[in-house]
Amino acid sequence: MPANQFKSWPDERLLDLLFSGEDRLPLGLALEIGDRESMLPYLSHIVMEKQSWLAELPEWWAVVHATFILGQRGGEEVVTPLLAALRWADAYDCDWVSEVLPSILGKVGPAMIPGLTAVVRDCTAGWSARDLALKGLAAVTLGNPDSTEHVFRIIGERLMDEGEDRVVRHMAGQILIDFRRQDYRMALLKLAREEWGGSFDLWPPFAFTVEDVDWAFRQNKLETWHYRDDWMRFYDPAEIQRRQKRWSREYLTSQGRQGSQTKGGQLLSLPRRDQDHPSVNSPQDFDPEDNSDQ
Repeated sequence: MPANQFKSWPDERLLDLLFSGEDRLPLGLALEIGDRESMLPYLSHIVMEKQSWLAELPEWWAVVHATFILGQRGGEEVVTPLLAALRWADAYDCDWVSEVLPSILGKVGPAMIPGLTAVVRDCTAGWSARDLALKGLAAVTLGNPDSTEHVFRIIGERLMDEGEDRVVRHMAGQILIDFRRQDYRMALLKLAREEWGGSFDLWPPFAFTVEDVDWAFRQNKLETWHYRDDWMRFYDPAEIQRRQKRWSREYLTSQGRQGSQTKGGQLLSLPRRDQDHPSVNSPQDFDPEDNSDQ
C-alpha cells in the first residue's frame, strides 16, 4: 500500500477496520488512528465498555488494537481508558493485553501513578489486577527517574505490610528484586525465611526463596526486560505472519471436533471479503510482507 494512503481515509473507514481487521492491521494504519484527535473518543469508549471485552471474533480484536494504540499515543487523556483496560483485561483474562500492559502503562509515565496507586492499595481488587498495577508503577520509573523513590515507597508498602495478602507481598517483593532495591533486601530475606519456615504446600504462587534474593543481589544488572516490552511489534509483518500460521494450525486441529468459537483469537476465523468495499473490510488484502505503508 502507498505510504500515505491511510492519511486520506475518513475516520469511519479506519474505525471499520479496527473492528473487522482482526489481528492483521498494518502498523501504518494503527499509527494513523493514534495520530488523529478525532479517534481518541472512539478508542477510549472501546476499552472502557465492558461489552467490547466480551465481543465475538473478529470484533473482539478491537479492544487489543485500541489499548495498544492508546498506549502508543500517550498523554494524560489516555490514563482513564488504560486504567479501565487494566480492570477488564484482568477480569476477562485477556493475555494479549495484560502481558504487555505494564510496559504500556510505564510509557504513559507519571500521569499513571495516582490511578495505579489506587489499584495497588485496593484490597478488594484481585491480586492479578494489583500485580499489573504494581508492575506498571515500576515500569514508569524506567523512563522517569525522578519518580523512582516515590514509586518504590508505594511498592515497598505492600511488601512491608504484614496484614497484606501474602501473594501481593511476594509480587511486590519480586518487583523489588527485579530492580535490585537494596533498601528492601533485609525485608525480602525476612519474608523468604518466614515462608521457608512454614509448609511448602502453603507457599503462595510466585514465592521467592532466600537463595533467589541472594542470587539477585549478586547481579549487577537489573532484570527489567519484561517492563520494557514493545507492544507495537504486534503489527510487525513477521509477527502477523506467525500468528496466521498459529491460527491455521489451531483451525486444522479443531476439524472434526464440535465446539463454539472462542473469544480472543483462540480459533482461526475464516476469511471474509466484502465485495462492495474490499479494501476496507478485507484484512487479507494487507500483505504482511509489504512495508510500504509503514
